[in-house]
Amino acid sequence: MPRLIEIPLPDGEPTDAPPPHEPAFRIEHPLYESETRAEWIAERLLTDDDLFAGKVHVPAKKSGKSIGGAKAITYATFRGVVDHMLRGARRAESVCLPDQLIAEAVLEGPNSLTHHKVEQGGHLLARLFLHYWRAVANAFDEAWDDHHDHLLWHPHGLAAFGSLGSRIVQDQVDTYNIRQHYFDEVLEGVAAKVSLKKSDHAHVAAHDMTDHLLGLLASARASSRRTTGLTAIPGTVGSIDWGSGAAPLSPDVDLDLDLDGGITIASAS
Repeated sequence: MPRLIEIPLPDGEPTDAPPPHEPAFRIEHPLYESETRAEWIAERLLTDDDLFAGKVHVPAKKSGKSIGGAKAITYATFRGVVDHMLRGARRAESVCLPDQLIAEAVLEGPNSLTHHKVEQGGHLLARLFLHYWRAVANAFDEAWDDHHDHLLWHPHGLAAFGSLGSRIVQDQVDTYNIRQHYFDEVLEGVAAKVSLKKSDHAHVAAHDMTDHLLGLLASARASSRRTTGLTAIPGTVGSIDWGSGAAPLSPDVDLDLDLDGGITIASAS
């Protein structure tokens, strides 16, 4: 939940009056600051879906720290991967969380429609990240579950897949391919060309492994077939006509034109 924090007044100003043209309080929310967005998104990925169950050790939940005899990654490591992805996908971030929208929400307060837009933009961004990691889990299913003989959950693998994720999320937003099956299509093409078995990369020095894996993954991605998307994100989430506070169209919703030129909305199965 957002909370109010007091803005310090300049020296010499009366403590009971705000600075000229400035609010006495502003709203503090993790999505309002780029430094805290990764934490918010990481929490959404872990609490809104069970994809990472048993993979990430969450301090408040001791169970699931290990799976198949291999230790899961720490929450701090997971948050770092999300932060790395976010920093590499600035265009996608600016579409979902435009600066002007954030500035308006800070001034209008936690119960405003503008703040609701910010939260919806944050959820959309988290959904796109989740689409990517679910596609990774589906395409590299053996590596997803086998931490011992595969590189996916090792630091080099996480760094490489984090960088790949930034590129894919940004590319999917740019081309409007934002439904789950578009992410699946890209990662299936990558998985068909890249092995994550440790034994297949034994010749690579440890200090070169991240760049080595990222090079293989990026090359496979570049050669994968892509399909033009049907569900478009507007220029920014802030440009959506939100009406009375309705949520934006889900990334899992199709927009279909009928013969009379009308638009019908059909939820994906």
